Amino acid sequence: MKTLSLFLLASSTLGIAHAQDLQLGVTYTCNGDRLYLESCNIRDLSDTSTCMVAHPDRPQHNGFMAYTTETRGALKKLLPTCKQPSADEAARAKAHYKKQNDIQAANEKKANDENDAIEARAQAIITGKKPQTPEERAINRCTTSGRLPASCTGNALLGAFGQMLSQVLPSANNEGGPASGPAIAGVYLGAGNWRLDFTADGVLVNCSFLSPDERHYTIGFKNNRAVLTIDTTPKPLVLTLMSDLTMSAPGPVTINGVVAVVSNAGYRTASGAPLTAEQAALSHEPVYDARGQRVLNPGPQTSFVPRTATCPALNLSNKGSAVGAQTMQTDVLKTMFGGDKGPPTPPGIRMRGIFAASTGFSTQFFPESVVLGCGPDVARAYPYTVVADGAKTVIRIDAPDHPLNVAFRSDGSLDAGTGPYQVHGRTIIGQNDDGDFKFAPLEQTCGLGVLTPSKEIPSGGGTAASMVASNAGGRLSSPAAPLGNATLSIVSGFPPQPGVPNPLAGRPYVLLRDSYANGLAKAGIAVPPGMSPYKYVGTVCTAGTPECQRSLDAVNANAISAARADATGAGTLPGVPPGNYYLMISARYNNHSLIWGQAVQLKPGPNSLKLDLSNATPVN
Repeated sequence: MKTLSLFLLASSTLGIAHAQDLQLGVTYTCNGDRLYLESCNIRDLSDTSTCMVAHPDRPQHNGFMAYTTETRGALKKLLPTCKQPSADEAARAKAHYKKQNDIQAANEKKANDENDAIEARAQAIITGKKPQTPEERAINRCTTSGRLPASCTGNALLGAFGQMLSQVLPSANNEGGPASGPAIAGVYLGAGNWRLDFTADGVLVNCSFLSPDERHYTIGFKNNRAVLTIDTTPKPLVLTLMSDLTMSAPGPVTINGVVAVVSNAGYRTASGAPLTAEQAALSHEPVYDARGQRVLNPGPQTSFVPRTATCPALNLSNKGSAVGAQTMQTDVLKTMFGGDKGPPTPPGIRMRGIFAASTGFSTQFFPESVVLGCGPDVARAYPYTVVADGAKTVIRIDAPDHPLNVAFRSDGSLDAGTGPYQVHGRTIIGQNDDGDFKFAPLEQTCGLGVLTPSKEIPSGGGTAASMVASNAGGRLSSPAAPLGNATLSIVSGFPPQPGVPNPLAGRPYVLLRDSYANGLAKAGIAVPPGMSPYKYVGTVCTAGTPECQRSLDAVNANAISAARADATGAGTLPGVPPGNYYLMISARYNNHSLIWGQAVQLKPGPNSLKLDLSNATPVN
């Protein structure tokens, strides 16, 4: 698939000569009027295809040189009757276009190579191979976070395309894209033909009879309301965005813009009779313009002229509006790879960019979700909402087990609060028969803190967690439906250290019916002699082998109760029948892996246990 090269060719404005029968880049003189062949359709060499011809001697049009569009067949008839370009000019033009051809061929090859590399990286994810490049690592992180694989690959393709496009069209390079921070999504409509259509780079402003005009905007928060400022002239538009997806500004408002004007360019017959553009286009007789010069391919002429409109006050709403430009662009990226488009971008205030803390915790915002990360590889995507309702201004991240309210700070950073935060990441271990990814848990804990804008995901940070399963297919005891009256409360015996999370904070506490080793053996899993069963499971899951999923399924079948520790390392497991059980708890302390897997006897009613170094077993 050569999608990137097709994008590049479609976007390139270079009129490169590929074995054409017309000489480009030279000047002919026809009846005293100089004609400069600037470009021709390079994919259609028939007589009906078109070329763009510049007319240096004609009056400028809106400050630009006059151009006409002529058919190749008409030029073949006309140019031999004209004064020909000099041999020196023809030689220079030929050398110029050869150079452009070489550049185009090199760029196309580079685009194809890059696109092939992206597809190879996607296949590397499917096969479960460890990423080897930053791009592979980013795609793997995106996919395991829970975002659509089509979105993840589309983001990588868009980045590669942006780099390639900036080499051909330097003006398209916006210095790394929009800055990190809040943005607006959606289309907002109102009376007086008001329409604001927000894109990735700005907003298309329409009102009254004016044509769409792309402008830049900024967002600020005042009195816990979002205030939007659009750089229109003669005065900026300043609107207040409400939580019900309406926005307003007083009026009437004066807007400087442009309107599209279609004219017939004063066409005439040889006898001087006037012709409309439609008549001129259908005429079988020669057609002339107002200067008496013959026009080879007449038709309507469209130009944009400055106009000023007075529009009513802005009372705009997103309700009932059509899909906007940004959503359409995002959907194109997803469907290019045949994937599900997923949910549309929610309208209203969204976020973009990466924000990171010194602890390794990060947030990476996308139109539909935010990816919470701990270190470079452990990540999970969740829905989010930016709330600015007059009472508070926060980003509400809807993580089921640990929701976050992240506050905006005046310096552009985000305050995520304090304390440990466990990110429930995953690793790919293969695919099922339907082609869907199979995952194993990969969890890590980072400290929360102040998040500042960042160009990259943190390269380190956090405390790794053993990969353990917490879903027992409905066979686990739960607080709502306990399996018995014997409960177990666990507390941490590790002394607190200033600024350092408790080693057991956020850890999963699992109670097993049988020992960890016996549970694996009953499932037919053979642990190599001399190897700890914990180390064996960690090894096969890190390698991404099929034995990982079998091991996790065995743990699920063996588990009877589970809980997650709080920030102090305390947790109470839902009740089970009185009897003998086994712990499955892991943590890291002073860079050493520790486990608690001993047998515990639970009596009816409350039971308690303190975890510390005295009852832990190091994992070598």
